[in-house]
Amino acid sequence: MHLRLISCTLIAVALATASALAQNNPLREQDRQERPAGPDQPVRPDVPRLIQRPADQPQQQPGAQQPAMQQPPPPPFTLTPEQQAEVDRVLKLWEDHNRTIKTFDCKFNRWTFNVVFSQPGQPLKPQFIEQGDINFAAPDKGRFRLNTEEKDGKQTAIDPMRAEHWLCDGTSIYQYIPSKKRVEQHKLPPELRGKAIANSPLPFLFGSDAQNLKQRYYIRLVTPPAGVNDQIWLEAFPRSQQDAANFSSATLILGAKDLSPCGLEMIQPNKKDFVRYSFENVAINAWRGPFGGDPFRPFTPWGWQMVPDTTPDAPGQAQRAPNDGRR
Repeated sequence: MHLRLISCTLIAVALATASALAQNNPLREQDRQERPAGPDQPVRPDVPRLIQRPADQPQQQPGAQQPAMQQPPPPPFTLTPEQQAEVDRVLKLWEDHNRTIKTFDCKFNRWTFNVVFSQPGQPLKPQFIEQGDINFAAPDKGRFRLNTEEKDGKQTAIDPMRAEHWLCDGTSIYQYIPSKKRVEQHKLPPELRGKAIANSPLPFLFGSDAQNLKQRYYIRLVTPPAGVNDQIWLEAFPRSQQDAANFSSATLILGAKDLSPCGLEMIQPNKKDFVRYSFENVAINAWRGPFGGDPFRPFTPWGWQMVPDTTPDAPGQAQRAPNDGRR
């Protein structure tokens, strides 16, 4: 079952010596000439799909036709035992840190680069520069929303045709479509409830353990040898065709001190276009206050239409009705 998400979040790491990692720098010299580099210029995932993974798939009935097997992408690099040990160490620290996260809130900037709109011989400029916010609550509640975009150096309301807003309350995903003034509900299959974000195309921040990440991605440390002593960079390449359909590679940038996300770059499947995120005002386990509201509570704006998902619930799975309160 495919459930389309709008720009699922997040996210772009690790301590290593300069000599061990210089050869693995993801921002190669050719890339530096073609596009601006740096962790403060972010990245975006492009309309990912939330899908059932092999462990979640129901077993085939005897005599049923087996689907054609797709060849997984080949390994993009080889690590020495020492490099692999350092990756394992960082992922374990990250896993331990993520276990302490109950809630996560941040603002973000997003730069979208499209080579089709680039000028020959000119530095590649972002096609769109946008701002938004992200909220998360363990184990799988999430919210992503674009609020403004930059035009002529000024921030203005996001174009309704490109607006992105979705939230997950743990049982359903609600997609807000301003151009149609409609909210579409997509129920999560029972087997994905409680772990939807960990199984999403971008599990980097929340819910996934080190072993799961290594099973899904080829991961290496690519922290530049100079200038970013306070950061950790991890580069991930999909091991499966399912994940490769969402991005060809991703670089997550974490703060070395507290492992908070600083930036994320996602190279699209065509290996040319890419998106960058920078994360600001990061708040972990922060009290939202008595009037902070519930960012994961589905609502229908005034004058909009709620389109419920009429898929029958599995036995024993009660589906919470969408809230029609106006706000």
